[in-house]
Amino acid sequence: MPTYPDLPTFAVYPAPEMAIRGVIDSTVGTERIKSVLDVGSGHGGVFDYAYWTQASLTRRATCDIHAVREMDPSWETRDGVDVERLADFYEPRSFDLVQCMEVLEHVPHPRIALEQLCQVAAKFVVLTSADELSHGYDEEGNFATDSLQAQFENWNPNQRYLGQPSVDDLFDLGFTVAVEETGHRQLVAWKVIDAENLGSDNRDRRNFLPRVALSRLLKRQRTS
Repeated sequence: MPTYPDLPTFAVYPAPEMAIRGVIDSTVGTERIKSVLDVGSGHGGVFDYAYWTQASLTRRATCDIHAVREMDPSWETRDGVDVERLADFYEPRSFDLVQCMEVLEHVPHPRIALEQLCQVAAKFVVLTSADELSHGYDEEGNFATDSLQAQFENWNPNQRYLGQPSVDDLFDLGFTVAVEETGHRQLVAWKVIDAENLGSDNRDRRNFLPRVALSRLLKRQRTS
């Protein structure tokens, strides 16, 4: 079972939507986001759906390889979209924000998927990825065939757990990477795509972790 003791911690819960919005605001600024693509929403729905539905956007879209639940009419929806071929469906740099939450652990080639996410994003990419314990496995790696995850996989084979994206790949592609502070298992990663066009205020803060994660990182460095 993967744990990530060397990564800075990030307070995802109890309000993950607020936490991720904090990342966006502290790097590029939520006010600069005018278009959003949510990748892999499936029947679970778009992450932070209410906020992005009400936000003043020029475009909002969501896609999934299997199926997409019914959305507000302001959302473009597409099924049959493979994240490893995302650029076949969307133009390069076509969305300010691309978010991919709890998806890449189900993808055969996560690095290819990461490259595709970055290709269609104009300003910012953010993702989360959970480990085996959130997908029907116990600490010894045994899979519970009567688990909710097993039911999901029977209904949709694309839900099968394959493994989290490589932290080395994330770093290599320019992502900032943190881990959920409680279990040190859920990855949270983000990348500014085009810092030069964000304005001087945002260029100054683009590489900072959100304050809560930064404080924990600095504390870890002082005590190590």
